[in-house]
Amino acid sequence: MRLYFVHGWGFGPESFDALAPLLADWPQVRADLGYFGAAACPDARPGDVLVGHSAGLGWGLSQRQDWAGVVAIAAFRRFVRDGAGRGCVRPAELRALGRALARDPAECVAGFRARHGGGPCPAPDAGALAKGLAFLETLDVRAEAIPTLVLAAEDDPLVPLDAARELAQSGGELFVRETGGHGLPWTDPAFCAEKIRDFLRHHGW
Repeated sequence: MRLYFVHGWGFGPESFDALAPLLADWPQVRADLGYFGAAACPDARPGDVLVGHSAGLGWGLSQRQDWAGVVAIAAFRRFVRDGAGRGCVRPAELRALGRALARDPAECVAGFRARHGGGPCPAPDAGALAKGLAFLETLDVRAEAIPTLVLAAEDDPLVPLDAARELAQSGGELFVRETGGHGLPWTDPAFCAEKIRDFLRHHGW
């Protein structure tokens, strides 16, 4: 069993630099989706637990459905709102982000990261980031029949609390922090680590 960390759009594996050391009792790997260089995504193994931040959850579940467990941090089932209002952003908001990316990739990504507490980043790969937005446009995933932990913040400006509740509806545990925003793995790693440790030990990992 390993913890398989996957970062969100506009970020990289360093998203987990503050959180991962607090979970050092468990073997770990991190995927790099290639937004700032070459992609590097280790093969998942039977028994691995997916730890997905934001869009990283959707990417992990799109790759396989046989994770031993799932930890969803500031994550969502779907990103673009459907006709019933389920999701995070209006279609027009995602299109606007795509136009900003095409116009000036560095400025777009720097602004996105700044809004969510992320630091400076290397030169972005506009093509990989555009593919990431296209993935988010149609994303609609489920983690049914998989032990699931959902961590969220009330003040997340990107992912509404209802999106976190929807992830937990199939039996997952939901824990909500009043503050922390969208960047919980780096704004409140101690909270995340405490809940993840309890989740892993409860399931005998």
